[in-house]
Amino acid sequence: MDKFILLVILLTVWLVGCSATKGPTFIGETVEIDSSELSQYWKYDSSKVIMLSGRPDWLPKGAGKASYFITIDSNGTEVSKELINSIPDGWITQKLLDKMPKQQYKPSETNLNKIPVKVKISSEVKRMG
Repeated sequence: MDKFILLVILLTVWLVGCSATKGPTFIGETVEIDSSELSQYWKYDSSKVIMLSGRPDWLPKGAGKASYFITIDSNGTEVSKELINSIPDGWITQKLLDKMPKQQYKPSETNLNKIPVKVKISSEVKRMG
């Protein structure tokens, strides 16, 4: 009887833990915006700066440019990155984008409804020297 009660308690705790796992939250339709408009919707949460001890494994070698979409949900969580293109071709891949750390954002003063957005990001790595 004691084993049965223990099993029921453990199963209940496990089920509650599984139901608490949160996925992305989208309040309303996702709006596609230009990167110049991002600050009207979301501001980067700079309080969570991560210091790296060396070159991250997701950063491609050499110089290049890449464009990709990021989607920010209604909680300000970056939920996805989607590669558009890379110059030179193959310099960055979807696999490398998926390894990049996810960013957290705070709603701007004009985004009281926490509208989710999809925004095109363009980045470039140049050779030094």
